[in-house]
Amino acid sequence: MADGLVINTHTHMQRFDVDFPRKLGEFYVNMFRGQDCWHTGKPWQPEDFCVPGERLIADMDAAGIDRAFVLGVGYVPWDAYDPENGAYAQSLVQRWPDRLYGFFTANPIGGNAEVRRFERGIKEQGLTGLKMLPSYNYVALNDRRIWPLFEAAEAMGVPIITHTGWSMFPKGKMLAYDYPLYLEDVMVDFPNLKLVIGHVGFAWAEETMHFMAKFEHIYGDFAFWAESAPLWRVAQIWTWAKKLGVFNRFLWGTDYPYVPFDTGKEFFGRVREYTERHDMEPFITESDEQSFFGGAAVRLLGLPEAVPYAGPSPSCP
Repeated sequence: MADGLVINTHTHMQRFDVDFPRKLGEFYVNMFRGQDCWHTGKPWQPEDFCVPGERLIADMDAAGIDRAFVLGVGYVPWDAYDPENGAYAQSLVQRWPDRLYGFFTANPIGGNAEVRRFERGIKEQGLTGLKMLPSYNYVALNDRRIWPLFEAAEAMGVPIITHTGWSMFPKGKMLAYDYPLYLEDVMVDFPNLKLVIGHVGFAWAEETMHFMAKFEHIYGDFAFWAESAPLWRVAQIWTWAKKLGVFNRFLWGTDYPYVPFDTGKEFFGRVREYTERHDMEPFITESDEQSFFGGAAVRLLGLPEAVPYAGPSPSCP
């Protein structure tokens, strides 16, 4: 991987029995049945899905990660939501201001009260953006009840990261609620919104990258892809996206602490060699890697470290 700032844009920090109830932990334990917890070496326990800030920073150091986006959980039907989660994100950022970017995690249909909490998070608590998971709250991505949050984010010029593509919850209704092209309704109404499509829509990655080609402010993160997709699939999506001119808006994410940092970093670091060995053009380059592992996140946030992307220019049909 090329030298450059390394930023992980999809890490979850939740507190056991505060915004992460035991029943949710038990659901994930069943989902991971037969696997040992990566950070204890023992079978998963409900509390293992919550780690303290010190553990996050230590794992970032071990994996060579400079900075990370700190996201929460917001599964209201599962009682996995703290309306004051912005204060927790703020506390982490205040403790490690040079390492973390805090995001307010919203109830997507929380209405004006949630908008006010979101605005306080940005204007008073020093947070960077907003995360939400509509399908985990049993609503579709284009449910108009979410519009006040989109409107507020556009007005403040901060990014929204929204889950797409896959929900394991019984009532999550992946196909009904998580289809990323539902977000086209959002971008038509809020064309200047900085939108991050979480997981690049998983199975709908092709649709997602063509959607990205229509709107210059849309990004996509690859959280949980290292655990759920074969390398050939990632190489296919990356080279196709590079051909479309949208690879410069792909972000590295993991879904920590459900999964560690190092496996994803190693997995995505193999894509460049794979495209060369299998003659998949346009080849992934060191510049592309640097963009994926940090440069795109720098550009998304408009940080002083931002540098132009050296890849191809966006193309239009």
